[in-house]
Amino acid sequence: MFVVTRLRIGKNRPFFSVGSVELLEKIEHYTSIKKATEAMKMSYTKALKMLRSMEKEFGFPLVISEKGGNDRGMTKLTEKGKQVLTTYQEISADISAYAEKLVEERFNF
Repeated sequence: MFVVTRLRIGKNRPFFSVGSVELLEKIEHYTSIKKATEAMKMSYTKALKMLRSMEKEFGFPLVISEKGGNDRGMTKLTEKGKQVLTTYQEISADISAYAEKLVEERFNF
């Protein structure tokens, strides 16, 4: 048996989850919001709205962009953005491991 868990973080409503993590991971990988959205098959506008919403909720910037035009600019995660991503990944892994342990212990009919 296996367990599927979903971690969604929010204050009054969820604003950070698997989709948010994927967007940040892709931005970090491609150093471009545009390339990240293309890889995710997501609109650029939706990605910007997600980023602005996350930054508003967290209270600090997650990404920083350097202008340069025609493939000379780049976007990367801020140090706090990297911390958010790493912390979410660690918590999610801990939750999954704990859920699997509980199922092993208790779901033995």
